[in-house]
Amino acid sequence: PAPYEILFVVTLLLFLPAGMAVSRILVPLVVFLLLYNIGGAMSVGQVAHLPKTIQFTAISFYMAATAIFFACAVLANPQRTMRVIQNAYIFAAIPAAMLGLLGYLDIAGMADTMAPIGRAQATFKDPNVFSTFLVFPAAVLIYRFATGTVRWRLWSLAILMLILAALFMAFSRGAWMNMIVSIVLIFLFSFIMSTSLRLRSRLVLSAIAGVILVAALLTFVLSFPDIRAFFLERASFIQPYDGGERGRFGTQLRSLSLLIQSPNGLGPYGYARTLGQDPHNVYVNAFAAYGWLGGLSYLLLIVATLAVSWRAVFTASPYRHFAIPAVSVLLATILQGVQIDTDHWRHFYLLLGVVWGLGAATYLPHRGKFAPN
Repeated sequence: PAPYEILFVVTLLLFLPAGMAVSRILVPLVVFLLLYNIGGAMSVGQVAHLPKTIQFTAISFYMAATAIFFACAVLANPQRTMRVIQNAYIFAAIPAAMLGLLGYLDIAGMADTMAPIGRAQATFKDPNVFSTFLVFPAAVLIYRFATGTVRWRLWSLAILMLILAALFMAFSRGAWMNMIVSIVLIFLFSFIMSTSLRLRSRLVLSAIAGVILVAALLTFVLSFPDIRAFFLERASFIQPYDGGERGRFGTQLRSLSLLIQSPNGLGPYGYARTLGQDPHNVYVNAFAAYGWLGGLSYLLLIVATLAVSWRAVFTASPYRHFAIPAVSVLLATILQGVQIDTDHWRHFYLLLGVVWGLGAATYLPHRGKFAPN
């Protein structure tokens, strides 16, 4: 277990007495996550004798519990809890980004542990998880700069550059697209929801300045031949292991007929055992590792989450300034699920809970003045 698991248990015990709230709006979240994991529990029965299968199912239940916890905690006190979550996440990203960069640059021989495959990954299990973990804190800082709500500008800018540098050096196509989609959604939501001509002008100017700054930084970084060569290799939409009948996409297509014939799924890791590689698609894996019940429940969870996200962003409330970056990154991560397995990403479940908590909070009577739009 990571330190996160230990701290989550401590936090849960502290919040249980008086720091959580429930709402009927959260019922779909709880029901779909429960059915999803019941499907997983039914599917694991056929492979329970194999290594790590029971552990896989237990982790799935645990992840679902974290999402429900964060939803209830945010609902109890959206303003205070979201400030803590956002700031704590940013502070957590600082050492993670530093370790990733130290590993990539092989400072003090740290490449073997912090960048073992030549890509920054810090203490995470692989560069893809590491880099997508960094998207949300970067998105929060970008939103604060774009809307003029940032504090400690120089420090915030330095932290943002550190996080973006580490994200780039992870060379994850999925994380790059996640970051781009998140930024586009942040500016789009902010522009649409704003009734202030001044703020809209600021958003447009911030977007232009951001594009120029990123272009300048990329030009500088790509002036190094090794980085440029690796970037061009990773930036290709189709990698050698993606195409062909035996590639990632071909294997996914071949798996469909097998999954249609397997109502109880293939069990945890069954896709890899049967087809020789991981699914690299959270929706395919939902049916493979959780059966038809789990797969359908996951799809319904995503549809319900889209509805709640719409509510959180497009309802005038004091929580919209928290909802916009959270929803933007969550939607980008949901989209990224087509390209990678996200079902055991801690930060995905954190964002899932946060967005449901904020969405549910919009149904409650608001106290105090609304935040500026």
